Formats: sequence, structure tokens, C-alpha cells
Amino acid sequence: MNRELKERRGDAEALWRYVVGAHGSTSAARPEVFASWQRSAQAVPVDLALAPMVDPVTATAQFAESRLGRASRVILDDLRDVTADGDLVAALTDETVTITWLAGGRRMRRNADAVNFALGGCWSEGSVGTNALALAHELGRPATVFSAEHYAPMVHDWVCYSAPIIDPLDGRSLGVIDVSSLWSKFNPSLLTMVRALARNVEYELARDPMAAVVVDSPESRGDLVLRVLGASSVSVNGRPIRVSPRQLELLAVLAMHDEGLTLDELTALVYGDQPISLTTVKAELSHLRQLIGEVIASRPYRLTGRVDADHVRVLRALASGDLNAAVELYRGSLLASSESPEIASWRHQIDVAIRNAVTRSRNPELLYRLSACCPDDGDVAELALALMAPDDVRRGVVAGRRVRY
Repeated sequence: MNRELKERRGDAEALWRYVVGAHGSTSAARPEVFASWQRSAQAVPVDLALAPMVDPVTATAQFAESRLGRASRVILDDLRDVTADGDLVAALTDETVTITWLAGGRRMRRNADAVNFALGGCWSEGSVGTNALALAHELGRPATVFSAEHYAPMVHDWVCYSAPIIDPLDGRSLGVIDVSSLWSKFNPSLLTMVRALARNVEYELARDPMAAVVVDSPESRGDLVLRVLGASSVSVNGRPIRVSPRQLELLAVLAMHDEGLTLDELTALVYGDQPISLTTVKAELSHLRQLIGEVIASRPYRLTGRVDADHVRVLRALASGDLNAAVELYRGSLLASSESPEIASWRHQIDVAIRNAVTRSRNPELLYRLSACCPDDGDVAELALALMAPDDVRRGVVAGRRVRY
């Protein structure tokens, strides 16, 4: 077999036909998987025996001291619980897709050690070819790689579920969360779980007081992306902008009022009864315009161009009855620390509306995903646990949320 594999090196299509044929399948490759195979075929020996290793002590120490390492602490107990209950293996990587944290059931841990799926093991595409960790990191979105879709034969009996951890400051992938099992334990719900855990880490990253400050001054008007549910971020034309909490409140309120607001109206909605002059508010808006360009128009004050605001999209999804979209967008309360009367009012409305809609639906998948965004709501976790299938490997994660909170 190794001789035939070597003869096909560099020809991704021939390799694919040979490998899937050997597994009794003639299925066409998914486009993203085949594109990865094409890259892998040019760089990686298909008969490689093990993933390359770096010093595990150095890798884990650097990870523990990093922003990602600090933020990831909130999910480690959940990962330990789910891997122990389901005899799975879970890993966190750094931005080079090198494994920096690992947990697993006894049997799966032995399987992982045999292929260097271990601390210090590098699972980038350039090291071992197509795999879920590398694909999620490369694409910037969750990925599953099944059996012979893996480029390396050593993991053809595996199925892996991975989600990237996206830096809320600049949008790049800082690393990957992966949960893997043998093919015989295939469970698509694990992809939902790793995606939810990745969001929890992203929320912690946004709260990290040691996060680097991003300074950007776009010169031209452009599209605005506003994230104010859970983790907060602002970007214009894809470029991250660091704004103050007060400026974030101004943007969030303006996003709710397409028709625009007078200076008096905006001041009342954001500041309430606080003793603040209109001159001060006008100066704040002027400074904000300097940061983000001419996205803010005046007379009346309003946001121009295309605006993508997650709190507005959640409300629209709820109004249309699209609960799946609403839960997908919801990552936590609207600017949870804000005391602005308009923000506080909408925060309460969104939290209550999504909680009531999801609990009434009695959909265990939606309840599981919502519980990840509402760690202080033990009732949501309790209901999710009651409705989940007895063999759902994520039950340990939800039970842990219920107990801790």
C-alpha cells in the first residue's frame, strides 16, 4: 500500500480515489476537504507515520501564560467531563495548531498517543495534511473531518470536530478546540459543543484586561460591524476599532434607530438623568467619528451605509420566529455592565425574549446552545439536561453548568 501511495504523491485526485476506494466508498470529496488535499499532496508524504513534535513543556508553558490560555480556563472542566464520560479525546492548540492542552478517556488517550495526538504534537496542514484542527484554523469556522477524509492514513479510523477561537480584537484564529473519537462513535452533536465552547473562550478573551489595544483610524467611510452581545467589538471595512465603553453605548443605541436621533434624544437615551452637557456628548460623537470615519451622520445622528449589529439581528430573528438564528447570534447580554437606560431596557427585553422562546420550544439542541451563553442561569441548564438524549455525550458538560451555578 505504501508504494502505491507514494506513486500518487502530488496528485490529490488520484490519492483521493485510491484512499476512499480502499475504504469502500466512491463519494466525492467535499470542496473544502478536497482543496486541503490538493495543498497537502504537494507538501506532505501521504504515508507519514506520526505528527511532528515540539517540546511539550515549552508549548504548554507558553500557552498557559498567553491570552488564549487564560481565557480557555473557563472550559477545561467541561472538556475533561465530556471526554471522560464518552471516552473521547479533547485538545486545545495555539495559532500554529500545536497541541498545548489535552484530556481524554483511557482508551482514546492511548489511540491518540500512538499518532502523536499529544502535548507538543503539531497538527497543521503542512505537518500532517488534511485534518479538522487544521481545516478549522485555515477556514476560520467549525469543521468536521471523517475517516478517510483525513490525509494521513494513521487517523483513518478517527472522526474529529474542531472550532477555531477567533480573537475579538482582530478576527484572526488564535487556536482551535478539538474533540475526537473513533469512527464507531460518530456523533455530530459534538461539533455544536465545540462551537459553543469556542464562543465561551472568545467571550473571556474580550473581557481580558491584558488584551492588546488595537488602534486604527480608517480614512474613508465603510461598512460597520458591531458586536455587543457578550463579547464586544467594532470594525469598519473589516478593520478592528478600539472604542470606549461610552462610545460603544452610543453606537449600540444608534443602531436601534434607523430613522436617526436628535442630539437631545440621543443624550437622554444614553445618559438618562446624568448631569451631562450637550457639548460633551457632541464632542464624544466627534471623537467617535474620527475613530470610525464618516459612518456616523448628523442632523439627525444616525449610522450610514450597511450596518451589521448583532443585537438588532437577534431581535429581527426573534420577531420572525427564527429561533435557530437568534440563538446562533446570541452570545450573552447586551453590554452587561452598561447603566444606560436605553441599553438596560433592550438588554432585559432581549434576554427575556430569547430565554422564554427557547424554553417554550423545549428543543434540547437550542437549550444546550443557550446554556453556554447563560452560565448563571441554572434553570436553562436543568431543562436542557432533562430533554437531552440519555446517550448524548454533552450531558456531562450541561450537568457541570447546573452544579457550578
